[in-house]
Amino acid sequence: MSNPPDAYLDGCTLAPDKLGRVSHRDICDEHDRAYWSRRTLLDKIKADLQWAGRIIWRHRSNWFWQPVAIGLAVIGFIGISTIGAWMWRRRHRWDR
Repeated sequence: MSNPPDAYLDGCTLAPDKLGRVSHRDICDEHDRAYWSRRTLLDKIKADLQWAGRIIWRHRSNWFWQPVAIGLAVIGFIGISTIGAWMWRRRHRWDR
């Protein structure tokens, strides 16, 4: 399995890479890597659920931002499960 190009690992594409002082860019990059690996649809759904759970867990002590993190995880999961499915099937645009 090859590594994705740097441009593919863009952190949280449509969301902030951190809430307050707590970053979660590494979680988003890991999710991007999971998409790059061309796994099965079941693995993609698992990666989406792990992303949402890790966002919530990362912000468990970030009390002021915790409700925002939960909202990001829920709305983000819906977004990456729908729009992300489209991106997941179109990796070829990065194969250059």
